[in-house]
Amino acid sequence: MAHAEFDEIMIELVDYAYQQATFDNETLHLARFCLLDSIGCAIAASTDDDCSRLMRSVQFSKNSEGVPVVGTPLRLGPIEAAFQIGSMIRWLEFNDTWLAQEWGHPSDNLGAILAAAACRSLSDSTQSSVSMSAVLNTMIRAYEIHGVLCLSNCFNALGIDHVVLVKVASAIAAAQILGLSKDQALSALSNAIIDGHSLRTYRHAPNAGTRKSWAAGDATARGLQLALFAQTGEMGYPTALTASRWGFDDAVLRGQPLNLTRNLSDFVIRNILFKVPNPAEYHAQTAVEAAICLREQMLSDGFSPESIEYVRVETTRPAIQIIDKSGVLTNSADRDHCLQYMIAVGLQTGNLTIKDFHEPLASDPQLEALRQKITCTERPSFTESYYNPEKRAIPNALYIKCHGMAEEISALIEYPLGHVSRREECFDALLTKFHLNLSDSPLRDRAQTLADILTSGTKLDAMSVTDFLKMLSLD
Repeated sequence: MAHAEFDEIMIELVDYAYQQATFDNETLHLARFCLLDSIGCAIAASTDDDCSRLMRSVQFSKNSEGVPVVGTPLRLGPIEAAFQIGSMIRWLEFNDTWLAQEWGHPSDNLGAILAAAACRSLSDSTQSSVSMSAVLNTMIRAYEIHGVLCLSNCFNALGIDHVVLVKVASAIAAAQILGLSKDQALSALSNAIIDGHSLRTYRHAPNAGTRKSWAAGDATARGLQLALFAQTGEMGYPTALTASRWGFDDAVLRGQPLNLTRNLSDFVIRNILFKVPNPAEYHAQTAVEAAICLREQMLSDGFSPESIEYVRVETTRPAIQIIDKSGVLTNSADRDHCLQYMIAVGLQTGNLTIKDFHEPLASDPQLEALRQKITCTERPSFTESYYNPEKRAIPNALYIKCHGMAEEISALIEYPLGHVSRREECFDALLTKFHLNLSDSPLRDRAQTLADILTSGTKLDAMSVTDFLKMLSLD
């Protein structure tokens, strides 16, 4: 077997990434919508004050011949561009997601993929620019590597943030699209495996903060950096996983092997979960949808949000673990991971938007009073359907009692709009979301043209990655 000195799972991951097989039209169609959605999220983040503050850091070196950064006039070196693009895609808690034993966001890897493709195109004048068809192929494979590893390998329980898998998938994807050999890809992958990995503390009280918005950008940029190291001939570590005591399996996974529980194909992108229409942490998507529905029912029955006596929420165990929050919420990152806050906004305003995690709504006393009336408990059957691979449901049930109301009103929603079981009805919603994401950007006048290109195989696939990024920049 080729590369027999490397751990078997590393060989399997790299061999899959380098396969020449093409994907069918349905898979490519989904990939284009994933790209459209991710780009829209990045452009929306380019107008966010917290995101812009970090992206303006003087530590970034400008390069007129560098990689164009989506939604900005910047051209940067590839690693810095990967950080910015990856961070912007992730910043607003609005990009596609994947829920399994480990949860994550496979679109986080686009920072490395786009920057690496542009880097190869800009640095090698002897070959034609990397096409968007090649980018989509690499993207589908990065989704698969990332998502399948999520199915049976859990880092959250160990206190390690799930962006470890962004680093792994990005290292492989960057190596492949840079044109590195398989041996070089194995070097990059092994270095990603033995790299230092982030703690989850920035996702949880009392330390919830904006690092969770740039952690994936950091990981995807690091994956690209390790691929660029491998390109120079930097060595790899064949038993990075299995070495006794010092390998990843023993040192990080506490003796459990990193594993793959299904063959790698296009399973992940075909089952990806979109966030439409609300930028809620995914375990809260159906809760927000239910809150908005119940608000309409309350108003039609003559009750107002101010008349609410209590709200009971029955949800999944992961939702309890991640977004069931009481006490002071100190920043937008804290609020977009608070189930009670998101439900309260839905009940009070009839919607939940990116701006709702900021002032002035964040300090609205009426909203805070409503949040205090919301309690959450686990319904075991919801947790079972969440973990059931045949269902992958994300159920929430809301029960509301208003003063003067004879009995509770309730709503139970199992699958959010962006779930695979509701796939057909979400495509138009994704296009609407794309236009809204661009509405505050200088690119808003190009929104329809961009949407037409991004969703068209004949228009997008033959386009070069450099032309694609220029089209999305503010040059």
